[in-house]
Parts: sequence; C-alpha cells; structure tokens
Amino acid sequence: MRHTLAHKTLLFFSLILLVISTQSCKFEAKNEFNLEQTRANERQEIKRLLAQAKSQIENEQLADAIKTLDSIINNYGTYDEVENAYVLKEDAQNIYTLKKILTLQNIDSLITFVTDYDNEIIKTRATSRLEEVLTTTMDPELLQHYLDSNRLPQFRPNAKKRQADLLEQKQDELYANALEQNNAAAWKAFVAMYPEHPQRKRIEDKVIGLEVDEIFNGTYGEIPTSNQMGSANYVNSDIEITNKTSYTLTLRYSGPENHRLIISPNAVQKVNLKSGDYRVTASVNASRVSNYAGRESLNGTYSSSYYISN
Repeated sequence: MRHTLAHKTLLFFSLILLVISTQSCKFEAKNEFNLEQTRANERQEIKRLLAQAKSQIENEQLADAIKTLDSIINNYGTYDEVENAYVLKEDAQNIYTLKKILTLQNIDSLITFVTDYDNEIIKTRATSRLEEVLTTTMDPELLQHYLDSNRLPQFRPNAKKRQADLLEQKQDELYANALEQNNAAAWKAFVAMYPEHPQRKRIEDKVIGLEVDEIFNGTYGEIPTSNQMGSANYVNSDIEITNKTSYTLTLRYSGPENHRLIISPNAVQKVNLKSGDYRVTASVNASRVSNYAGRESLNGTYSSSYYISN
C-alpha cells in the first residue's frame, strides 16, 4: 500500500514539472516575440517622425522640426536611425539661423555670428547683413554703439559716413527730443552725437546744472564749507581743492557760472570762478560712497580737502 502511494506521488510531481516547463517555454517565446515587436514598432515610429521632420523643414516650420527631431534623439538614442535625426537637426538649425540673420537689426548679435561661428555660409550671410544694417539704419546711436565697440573695423568707414548723413538729417529732431526730456543724460547723448554743435558750450553748462539738480533731488551728505583765506573778492574767487581719496573725484559748481572738475586720486586742482552763491556737489567713482552736496557763497580765496572717513 505504501509503495503504490509513493509511486503515484512521484508521478504527480513529474506532471507538475512538465506543465511548468511547458509554460516557461511559452513565456520565453512570448517575451522574445514582444521585444522584437516593440523594437519594430519603435523603428516605425522613428521613420514616421523623420518623415514628419522632413516635411516640416520643407514647409519652413523649422522650430517644429527641431522639436520633432529632439523627440527622436531624446527617446530613441540606441537606434542607428537616430544619426539621421542629428543630421536633419543640424540642417534645420542652420536654415533657422540663416532666416533669422536676414531680419536681425542687433549689431552685437550679427558680429557674434561673423566672429564666433565656424559655418562659412552663416558667417557670409551675417557679414552681408551687418553691412546692410550699418549702411541703411536710421538710428545714429546704433551706429555709435558699433563705432565705440572697435569690432570688425572694415565696416567703420561706411558706418561713419552713414552716421554723418543721418546726424545732418536728424539734428533738429534730436535737439527737440533732448529739449523735451531736459535731463543730463539726454543732453550728454546729444553732445556725443554732435561734438561740433555751435551750442555745445551752453549745453555742457546746462548738463552741469542738471547733474547738480539730480544730486540735490536725491540722497546726499552735506558738504562742509571751504576755508576762506585772505581778504574778500566780490568779482572772482579762487579755490584750491585737494583730493585725499583713492578715487577720482568729480566736483560741480552751479551758480553765476557752471563748472565741473575731475580730480585724480591724491591730486590738487585750482579753479577760478565768478564770485557769488553756488550749489556744490561732490561724487567719486565708487557706488558704495554717497554723493555730497551743499551751498557756498564764494567771494575770495579758498582751500578745500576731500577725504573718505569710515
């Protein structure tokens, strides 16, 4: 009886192993089939996206084409077909850049394309566009920005000629604009454009007064009065100023006449002014140092020292 039971048990386990073995083979076969099918499906999707990107490039939908190609590159990087996506993306980016160059007005961007790109077609297109902008722009300040940059000097003669023509045409307009704004920055920009303007001295005096206004209207420390030396003089006054700071000092006097002094660190300057009441401001070329301002009645000989205390 025991022998028969053991035999039946052994037979039962054999059947189970046979079933498991058969199911395992079926699972492996099914798994292998799914992997091949998945890769086939992904290759079909890559081909579809490549065709879509080519169509977008042909229709000049370049930004969309670049996004489509990026989706191939980012999601299917292990497939050989992705190399085609890289090639198409480079083509699309070049075409996009070339089209962008045709509409660019920004001189700095165009100069970057000329100087920093290895692609000769892009460099040539940017060079041509830069020359076109410099010879057709209606903005003399744009030309001044290029001239101040000292970059690509081969275009300077044409840029200077264009600027001279524009300035002659726009002088009255720019003067009216500066008059309307009536601030130091506007008048300084005008003088920079027209250094030979017949009213330059009057404008520069006006700029000093406006700069003094701006300092008095802002936050400032109080300037101590200068030390008077000798007898009074109600016609002319002499001031000796010592800059004891380590910065460049700018002094502005606004009164019977306007005057600006720029004094180097640890240097001394003298100035002769008409006697009278003045508003005086002092500033240095350091953002952490406050402006200073005050009022003085000048009628003789004075000395004054400026230093920074902590």
